[in-house]
Amino acid sequence: MAGPKRRIDTLQTVELAEGMEIHLRTAGPFLRLIAWILDLVIEMIALMILNVGFNLIFPVMGGNVSQGIFLLSFFLIWWFYHVFFEISPWGATIGKRAFGLRVVNEAGGGITMGASMIRNFIRGVELLIPFAPLIVFFNPRFQRLGDLAAGTLVVYSKPRIDPVIPGPPPLEKVPVNLTLSREEEAAVLSFRYRSGGWSEARRMELANHLEKMTGEVGPKGVSKLMGMAHWLEEQR
Repeated sequence: MAGPKRRIDTLQTVELAEGMEIHLRTAGPFLRLIAWILDLVIEMIALMILNVGFNLIFPVMGGNVSQGIFLLSFFLIWWFYHVFFEISPWGATIGKRAFGLRVVNEAGGGITMGASMIRNFIRGVELLIPFAPLIVFFNPRFQRLGDLAAGTLVVYSKPRIDPVIPGPPPLEKVPVNLTLSREEEAAVLSFRYRSGGWSEARRMELANHLEKMTGEVGPKGVSKLMGMAHWLEEQR
């Protein structure tokens, strides 16, 4: 019998200190490929311009010097073009920015130079390993090997920010006859306060994880969990 299908969720939820949540929408592989091709074109144009410039000053500098400077320029552009732009305030190369994308860490913040160098230098290894670039299609967050190694994501620039919406008040209090840790109590209370922004299916999905505590699933599990949260709140 086939196992349950894994759902690819392009929304990565990150909770901020202000009690708000941002949803980072990860970019798919096809859009990333187009952005990468645009960046490649930009790099090639830059190298062509440099090559023309060096040819013009060739009689002055000499062939060996001119060629050496060009090779150095090629090395810097090929390996550090992405790094330079990804650690900038934009957080994205020209190609990615043209499509509204940026590179972030797994908490939604800007990436460090070290992380950017890891994700981009590994690209050279990916090109040498057969089928390595295809890993991005099998990762739920569309991360390639470089992203996995550096702990980075490619997301759309404008995250969706949702306010905390209190859930519907329970009809009655349900005493909690279990010993809960402070973290567990906070999780139950958070369920009540945040469930107003969730669909009914999402509430039931989360409540079902606490079946051992509530003894119920589905709508009854949601109702009982809300009542337990109401009781815990009054005990404080």
